[in-house]
Amino acid sequence: ATDAWFRSPSSVSLTDSAGKRSCAPLCTGGMFVHPDLVALALACATLIVWWAWSRRSLAVAAAVPRDKPWERDGLDETGRFEAAVRSAPRWLAFLAGDEPQTLYGLYKQAKLGDAPPGMKSGGLKDRVKLGAWRKQAGRSSAECRADYVALLDGVATRAAAAAAPAIGRDQVTFQPTRCRDLGLRVRIVGTGNYVPERVVTNEEVTARGGGGFEASTVRSGVAERRFAAPGERASTMAAHASRAALEAAGVPPESLWMIVNASGTNEQAIPDGGPLLQAALGLGGSGIRSVSVHATCLSFLVGLEMASSALERADCPPGAHVLVCSSEITSRHVDPCDSHTATLFGDGAAACVLRRAGWREGSRLHAARVETYGEGAALTQARGGGTNLPQHSPEDHHAPNPASDYAANHFEMDGAGALRLVLQHGRGFMERLWPGLSRSLGSITWAVPHQASGLALEAILDALGWPAERAIRTIDTLGNCAAASIPLTLHEGIASGKIRRGDKCVLFGTGAGLSFGGIVLTY
Repeated sequence: ATDAWFRSPSSVSLTDSAGKRSCAPLCTGGMFVHPDLVALALACATLIVWWAWSRRSLAVAAAVPRDKPWERDGLDETGRFEAAVRSAPRWLAFLAGDEPQTLYGLYKQAKLGDAPPGMKSGGLKDRVKLGAWRKQAGRSSAECRADYVALLDGVATRAAAAAAPAIGRDQVTFQPTRCRDLGLRVRIVGTGNYVPERVVTNEEVTARGGGGFEASTVRSGVAERRFAAPGERASTMAAHASRAALEAAGVPPESLWMIVNASGTNEQAIPDGGPLLQAALGLGGSGIRSVSVHATCLSFLVGLEMASSALERADCPPGAHVLVCSSEITSRHVDPCDSHTATLFGDGAAACVLRRAGWREGSRLHAARVETYGEGAALTQARGGGTNLPQHSPEDHHAPNPASDYAANHFEMDGAGALRLVLQHGRGFMERLWPGLSRSLGSITWAVPHQASGLALEAILDALGWPAERAIRTIDTLGNCAAASIPLTLHEGIASGKIRRGDKCVLFGTGAGLSFGGIVLTY
């Protein structure tokens, strides 16, 4: 039969060992394919399609939290309520209508009783929250605790029921990449940081804002943060962190091949921070290429990917070193009277020095990914400072622009809305960044997250099923330092001895826009 397989199709007649006629081979364009091979190919194709569809299904189903903590055995009525409160951030993506406001009102009434009659509210968001609280006036704490648990239980049940039908709709899609492992030979040879001397406690932040920040300080997870001194510049802070990283790497500044300023806040409109950092390092006449990457809180990740790709270029000289630095002064654009942001942000800078890894060195950049969902652009923004709202009037450049007011020139954030979007898309993003991350860390040793807030960190780690002890935190003592948060946390992990050579790490976070970013590397 094997000999007959290769004969002319007009004369072939296949027989088995018993002399029985078997199926004739297929013939197309002079190629002869045995039916068994066709069946095998179809079976393999079916398995591949099933595998891809199941992975996609898992990504959708994984977006729904796996349990209801308030149903655990041994909890009394108060314990059920406290468990529901702790797990509430996990369900933000599934709340609908006025459910977020109702939950808030029930919580405040259960904890504090009726809202004080003379209590004043600030912006629209504060007025809505105060109204939700007052809707529960006169109700007992026990009633509100029970209703809070019942409402969250209904949300959880609804989310679980919607998970299966969601498969087949493009809510969370599995998008396989062409190459799972980029394998970029990149090695971090030195890191450094700089934090301003001034330590700002929660008591000082509360006093500056006029009081009433206690709940926000708990949610933020920040015990203290650093503020830049008056007159201190972001480029000067960046130079301090860069010199520390260069010293750790044993690299003289003048030997750098490239400088990348990766900051989310600008020191000035023009020029960008790249030349300013170069000059602050005393390299103003060196000609070293110095550029900026601006992707808000993801700037460092984008800058790290850019630097890694540059080191892989054919024209990259042997032994070339690239400096990537993030330096942030957020305190000058945060409204001190906004309890949601004033308690959260701090100032700081961090840098790292990269070179191409040797063949025998295990350092690699395995994956890098960014996804953007512009529907969340208004959730975190500072509307002023650009061409849309210039300081001067568009008609008369000598007159101030009335639209460029106090609110427009300070950072605004809808924290709950941003967290809902993060929980909605986060697990799918992590799965697309590195297969398996939507369920566990797997072979990854350390998670280096953007320090968005204490509440956000706990919600994200819980949703992904990652152990908290394998995520490095700096939110407690440094706050959210925008783009500098990830490199500050990376430096802390390396300097403390937690991250060691050969450890695989995932650096990840979110940025205004709303964007997700992540890098998987071996240190």
